[in-house]
Amino acid sequence: MSRFVTEPQLSARSGARLARIDRSWLWALQLYVGYRVLLSIWGAWVSLAYPKLPEERSIGLWPVGAGGLGAWLQRLLIAPTVRYDVNWYMRIAERGYGEPGSTAFHPLFPLLMAALGRVLAANYALAGWLIAQVCCVVMLMLLYRLVLLDHDEGTAQRATLFLLGSPLGFSFLIPYTESLLLMCVVGAIYAARRGRWLLAGLAGAGAALTKQPGAAVALPLLWELWQQHGASVRAWRWRVLVRPLAGVALVPLGLAAFLLYRATLGDLGVSLANPFSVIDTLLVTPSYRDTWGEYFSWPWENLLLAIEQIRTKPYFFLIFNTQIMAIAVVLTCYTILRARRSYAIYSAVLLIMNLSIVYPLWPYMGIIRRFTIIFPLFIQLAVWARSRRVALLIVCANALLWVYISEAYMRLAFVP
Repeated sequence: MSRFVTEPQLSARSGARLARIDRSWLWALQLYVGYRVLLSIWGAWVSLAYPKLPEERSIGLWPVGAGGLGAWLQRLLIAPTVRYDVNWYMRIAERGYGEPGSTAFHPLFPLLMAALGRVLAANYALAGWLIAQVCCVVMLMLLYRLVLLDHDEGTAQRATLFLLGSPLGFSFLIPYTESLLLMCVVGAIYAARRGRWLLAGLAGAGAALTKQPGAAVALPLLWELWQQHGASVRAWRWRVLVRPLAGVALVPLGLAAFLLYRATLGDLGVSLANPFSVIDTLLVTPSYRDTWGEYFSWPWENLLLAIEQIRTKPYFFLIFNTQIMAIAVVLTCYTILRARRSYAIYSAVLLIMNLSIVYPLWPYMGIIRRFTIIFPLFIQLAVWARSRRVALLIVCANALLWVYISEAYMRLAFVP
């Protein structure tokens, strides 16, 4: 049989590849638009009932365009989502890292906000919102393509649906770091699996510069490198490894750049007497610890704090977070056992990290959002949900939590 590919065969393959690319973009856009419209309508109602910002109080939703079309659109789409960490990113984008505790927020997202915000006449809220929307669509497209490397299109569609429709999936649609972070993480792993190591390293460095868990992507990249080039390592063919190793090295270099900047501010806090301080420095800055009391410790310390508070002075969101955390831990552990090895490594590292960040006053605060970036969990859910009944059950359960948590977030009752 001839080893040469004929022109019709080449055209057919190119056409199939283009059709698959188009479907990934089309599905990502459809999914994004659907949830974007839902969040806008829901947010408008919630902000009408619980206005928090001056523009929410002063600009009505009717008539359309009240106060000017631009101001009305910002009040409708953006103002209801400007809560909690969004204010930190806006202040960093505008004034830099001068505020105590601000260095806990990695620089890539506020840097992008600052650059775009200056183009938009210092409208940093709009800048952050636009960045999140673009990154959300690209993230969904990349996850779709990544899933297609191992599964069919139905699984790719369900995985992206379960991710964006998850209890904290709305965080991908607001000016938070999650869409940028997961876009970089998924992009890095997808590029590595396609053998594009410099692109993988750049995306991984972007993840490390976006949020603390982003640096964890270096470990699955190393595993993928071993899977592709293990024979070269054993045969000492190091020239083959120069490009892949250079790509992976960009991830810790990206994190090191921010650590070096923090060191110039005197906000590093490494102590040779405390072995936890090295890991603690990567996750929690001294100024943030002084401001909020957060620190890094053994996973069971957080659990014991939560149990003690539930026993002595329980409150609803502590019990709620703890229950969701327990479910997420079980699902993640199962995913670790079943997923591709590089995905399992990523999931295991983030699982330990999520359970080891301690807030003494509010145990497990933000825990649901931290589990949302464990993307292999949603791939596993998509594999389970081949049955239409199971898929419908997951979508309905997620929808109830999505609606409830997004409403609580917008009325400043819940820190996601």
